[in-house]
Amino acid sequence: MKVQSTACSLLDSTSSSTSAAKTKSKTGASDSDDKKLRQACKDFESIFLGYLLKSMRKTVEKSDLMGSSQEEEIYQGMMDDEICKSAAESNSVGIASALYNQLSSQLNMSNHSKSRGEDQ
Repeated sequence: MKVQSTACSLLDSTSSSTSAAKTKSKTGASDSDDKKLRQACKDFESIFLGYLLKSMRKTVEKSDLMGSSQEEEIYQGMMDDEICKSAAESNSVGIASALYNQLSSQLNMSNHSKSRGEDQ
């Protein structure tokens, strides 16, 4: 009788720790999804600003004052990419944060509905 009650309490404690681990992994996955979404929004803003900057540069006439070379165009493109990445990381434009706010609510609703489906 004592062995049986000890075994039952051991099983109960094991199952409760397993369910706690499952809850923790769900939370961890949600945090991971949140970080991925935040980074994707920043990457989107960076790419968008890159296209915007390239379009703006096309409207400006090129000057032959300093000469023009393929190396200069490559350097200009690399510099533009870094400016766009920096602007996206500093959240100076706000596209990434607005996109994140919109998409995170959908991600939370999706995660909530998935967790409800797993419980049933």
